[in-house]
Amino acid sequence: MINPNTAVAIFGYAGDLHQIRDTMPYYLHHQCPVIILSPENAAIQAGHISTRKELIYRSGGLQAYTGAESLERQRRHLEILLEYPFQYFLMNDSDSVCLTPELPGYLYADDPSILWSNVVSDEMHPREEGYEFPRLAFQPPYFVHRNTIKKLVDAAPSVAVNPRTPFIDWCMMSWAVKAGVQYRGFPDGVSCPTANYQPGINHMSDRVRDQGATMLHSIKQRRVLLHMANMRLAFKRAHKRDTKLFR
Repeated sequence: MINPNTAVAIFGYAGDLHQIRDTMPYYLHHQCPVIILSPENAAIQAGHISTRKELIYRSGGLQAYTGAESLERQRRHLEILLEYPFQYFLMNDSDSVCLTPELPGYLYADDPSILWSNVVSDEMHPREEGYEFPRLAFQPPYFVHRNTIKKLVDAAPSVAVNPRTPFIDWCMMSWAVKAGVQYRGFPDGVSCPTANYQPGINHMSDRVRDQGATMLHSIKQRRVLLHMANMRLAFKRAHKRDTKLFR
């Protein structure tokens, strides 16, 4: 098994079906069970995507893009993951992906308590005096041990929704900080908008082709996904003698 004791989770809703279908080969190529989590009022069910035995369909919480309901849904989805026996979880939103079948070795070799994600700045948002959290957001994918998920779930009720940034990438950061969880950014990750946005496509392409980035967000269009897969092939051709980069 290339990714031991690991499950892949996908957070999405019925409106994301086209993205999840397009990206499914890259969720399945990790050779792990795949848990698809969606809101109860916009549930993704087996007939919507596939009846493959590797896919598990669960729902919880309510559909909302931002705000208290979206953050409570995230907490509930994390809680659902703890019902499964896996030690590690690669957690994707429907617009994130890891391009390589084998997950980077450092995720397993380092301290298992670390929450890994695409860590980005949130300096663009004004903050009130005395703001208690780092000026950061944690964007997908996420890689995390089950014990850390439990800490995030336990911390969630103690963090009030921030009206300036009522977003999941903010709550993942604030829950981690409140719980005392260590966090790091993927050294081979990149997070930027790419939907009908050529500067973002160019930036992600450069990171994938020239630096070997594999943990990607945000990809909402099939043409961009296929382009990034081609950029990964270009990186492999350019570094074909360094087999450590191809896992």
